[in-house]
Amino acid sequence: MKYLSKSIAVTTAVAASIIPAAVSAETLPVSAVYAAGQDAPSEFQTLVVERFDGNEGAKFALELRNALSRARIDGENYFEVRRDSGLGEGEGPAAWINGTAFSEVERLPAGTTEERKCVRKDADKKCVEYRTYTYSCRELTVRLTGEVQMLDARDELVYDRGFSTTGSQRYCRNQSSVPSVSDMVTGMVDRFAWEVRRDLAPIQRNEDIRVLESRKDMEKPLRKPFKKALKLTKSDWAAACAEFDRLNEAQPGHITLTFNAGLCREVVGDLEGAVELYQRTLELEPGKDYPTAGLSRIASRQRAEEQLAIHYAEPAEEQYASGEEGDVESETAASGAAQ
Repeated sequence: MKYLSKSIAVTTAVAASIIPAAVSAETLPVSAVYAAGQDAPSEFQTLVVERFDGNEGAKFALELRNALSRARIDGENYFEVRRDSGLGEGEGPAAWINGTAFSEVERLPAGTTEERKCVRKDADKKCVEYRTYTYSCRELTVRLTGEVQMLDARDELVYDRGFSTTGSQRYCRNQSSVPSVSDMVTGMVDRFAWEVRRDLAPIQRNEDIRVLESRKDMEKPLRKPFKKALKLTKSDWAAACAEFDRLNEAQPGHITLTFNAGLCREVVGDLEGAVELYQRTLELEPGKDYPTAGLSRIASRQRAEEQLAIHYAEPAEEQYASGEEGDVESETAASGAAQ
């Protein structure tokens, strides 16, 4: 496989703009769109985040709008996110999101703590007497519960997720500050809003994936060029991939060379080629996590392609109305023929 600079630049334009030419470890840049957790939301282009009930409803609704608004593919918003149902003309298929968010706070005794303090010093300011003080402690527990539902224009449920999470912090009377309930709730709200965003929208991610570096069982004439290829990953990964491919052809069935060649396929979007080489790596070394992780990334990318195709598809025309007109025309034509 030829790794041409032009084709690579097009395929991984996002990665090239973010990942520096030289990185600290022997890695290859993978830039890709990975699937949302759920497929059904893919058909919607506009989301109306309505009112959430509960004492944390307003906070959760706001953070969810923000999280969904930050979902972008190639710099473009994935959803049009609104807070009311006044849809404009020409807006894509819409869904409505609502639900509940409640927080509960509990403070309970949590034992004691001791602190040894100096109570008397000599003329040289050296402590000559200590005293141990005992302080009572409490456990602050915050629980966040709720539910998120998404309905389509027919009021049919297309997404439903409940949540319940708890956080606790222990504090004692000798501390200068106590935990903030507001901060704890905010952290929980942010985390769950992000989880819902991951359910509803794909994510575009740029990451550096480590190549394998082991030369165990590698033929001696290949070791020096392999070492050179590893160095090239820091400055010219296209050249490194070309060398990994050549070495893999020279010694088929070597674990390191097979995996690295597969990673090169993944980098340029040859997903079928990458799958074949990752599966071969697993055959050579069953149970290893690095080819399994590669296969998982590719499965997510392939699923994301299907989601994006649905999301960006042109809205289907109203077949029902046209079908009715067609029936009328057919009946008229048949009536005329009978006459």
